[in-house]
Amino acid sequence: MNMRHVLTCLLWRAALAVGLLALFALLGMRALPASAASPSFIRIVDASPDVATVDVFVDGAKFQGNVQYATITDYRQLPAGSHKVLAALISKGASGKAVAQMLSVQAGVAYTVAAIGTKSTGFSLRVFVDDNLMAPGMAKVRFYDLSPQSYALSVAIGSNTLIAGLSYPQASNYSRVRADMYRFTISASHPSFALPDEVTLKTNTVTSIFVVGIFHGIPPLQFVHIQVKGLPSVAGTGSDPNAAPINSSPSTPLTPGPLLVFALGGLSAGVLTRFRLFRRKRADPVLGLALCILAALVALALSIGGLSLTTATTSPAPPPLAHLLVPAIGINAPIESVEVRTDGTMETPRQSPWNNVGLYNDGPRPGDQGSAVISGHLDRPGGNPAVFWHLRDLHVGDTVLVVDAHGKALRFHVTRIGFYPPKEAPIQDIFGNTAGRFLNLMTCAGDWIPTERQTALRLVVYTALG
Repeated sequence: MNMRHVLTCLLWRAALAVGLLALFALLGMRALPASAASPSFIRIVDASPDVATVDVFVDGAKFQGNVQYATITDYRQLPAGSHKVLAALISKGASGKAVAQMLSVQAGVAYTVAAIGTKSTGFSLRVFVDDNLMAPGMAKVRFYDLSPQSYALSVAIGSNTLIAGLSYPQASNYSRVRADMYRFTISASHPSFALPDEVTLKTNTVTSIFVVGIFHGIPPLQFVHIQVKGLPSVAGTGSDPNAAPINSSPSTPLTPGPLLVFALGGLSAGVLTRFRLFRRKRADPVLGLALCILAALVALALSIGGLSLTTATTSPAPPPLAHLLVPAIGINAPIESVEVRTDGTMETPRQSPWNNVGLYNDGPRPGDQGSAVISGHLDRPGGNPAVFWHLRDLHVGDTVLVVDAHGKALRFHVTRIGFYPPKEAPIQDIFGNTAGRFLNLMTCAGDWIPTERQTALRLVVYTALG
């Protein structure tokens, strides 16, 4: 056995082995896992003049206690589906019911549930669907007529009518106005009255104004305000796979296309060198040398390709205020502070777009009450992976760490994972859940849609402190 035969045999085996490895890696790429359902979000307003204070029970369990007349609670989670809701007079328990009604709610949707009515008309629950998306750079306001009298309300700013013909028990559409202090005039023609209401509408907030009580009656007509932060839309964190490639990372995982090329190339080289050289009685020396060189080049390419199967690493950057660590998928990324774009979507990192992650700066900080949100790019233009390329490989129970500049670490654990079309993402769940201390990680997923310049889905990994 001569040296050329030994060398060719080794090259054949190396090419075949690496080709099979690439093929197995290609076949082993997992499909998107199923999404976990989001809860719905409920706040309650007691607008019945004949019910002073109530406890609210859902499916027999106390949901909210001590809801006083003309007050609005914070949002609370409620599983999607149908529920039996009972509002009972305070201290009477479920036996002292004032209102009992079935309530159906959808996953990820925010609702205002109003207890309305009088002893003479009967009591009921009125359900309103809320829209807490911000109007970028402006304020949103909505009026609710919950006063149990048969008149139509109008709302004006100076001589300009903002809302007309608002009847009990209805809510207006949301109005977008410039952030400022306003003196609204709320009026009716039968009975005739015009009452002022002053309220400051702040930038990027959503304000609800409830009209409750009885004009010239007890309790008197009054206006109840509640203002919440407007929520941004989900960030666009995918890139055009057909754009000019960008790759500033020293090693990045391969996409299915290159993997398939390497797999077929390796297998073809192995088969070619094996059968062409050794199934002929007399091998052509020139052809044999050419095939050896070809096999060597393929093996070298496959070796370089194999190195790119390692997890993406981040490039050095100026010392950040904090780092995000996700041990299960090898992420150690600086955290930037990001805001919202003019279209209301959450920004993505700017200092190092492909290696850093961005913390929404108008939400809670990680570890504070509420939902902190961090976004990161899935890939770079041209399809090369970015910082959150492997985010979909996380599982419930995996650890997520936020480490500050002093080395103090906050430990979160993954509770659920969701995939959503951008316009159907549960914004209240992602940005507005105040039922605990949460950190939600967000990136893109699914196919690139050229006409929309975005991917088909958003991936959200929900985590909780502790």
